[in-house]
Amino acid sequence: DASHSHAFRTSFMSSTTAIAAQLRPLSAFRASARRGCARGVAPTSRRVETIARAEQRTTVAPISVDDDVPFYQVRAMIRPWRLSGVIDALNKYGIRGLTTYAVHGAGVQIGTVERYAGSTFDESNANLVEKVVVEIVVVREQCQEVVDVIVDAAQTGEIGDGKIFLSPVHDIVRIRTGEVGAAAEKMAGGRSDMKAKA
Repeated sequence: DASHSHAFRTSFMSSTTAIAAQLRPLSAFRASARRGCARGVAPTSRRVETIARAEQRTTVAPISVDDDVPFYQVRAMIRPWRLSGVIDALNKYGIRGLTTYAVHGAGVQIGTVERYAGSTFDESNANLVEKVVVEIVVVREQCQEVVDVIVDAAQTGEIGDGKIFLSPVHDIVRIRTGEVGAAAEKMAGGRSDMKAKA
């Protein structure tokens, strides 16, 4: 009868939703959370979310870093329209210093097409696509979390999301004070200060 059919459909849809939820990547859940915040749904605690990020790695495997290298430059090539979201996410995480600049380039897999603002690039043409580079220098221990923050904020799941490159930095000098090493890298109100207050 109609009531039995409705109960079956409801049960089937609930099961389907539960299965789909198990198959969604972690980044999709984070994207949903960000959309919720945009609609005015306040997160439980932004500080807890950022401090706990080390337990929520976005990359499919840990990044490779050398224990003998104290600092790394994280250089991310991302879509221009994702820049403000990446900067906002990095700021919430505690990154207080970064550099950005516009570039043009392409890196496409054979048989796929990258599109942006009406332009396309594939193996059959030489159109270059606009990107933005974000550069940050952090202590080695923060590399994984910073990479995760950038991936989480820049990722759309489509061809052309970009890449992140890690380069070793052997030392840092703050010109104003002459400080070197960790003292020169540290920024007031940055990640280390946030962790100390947590």
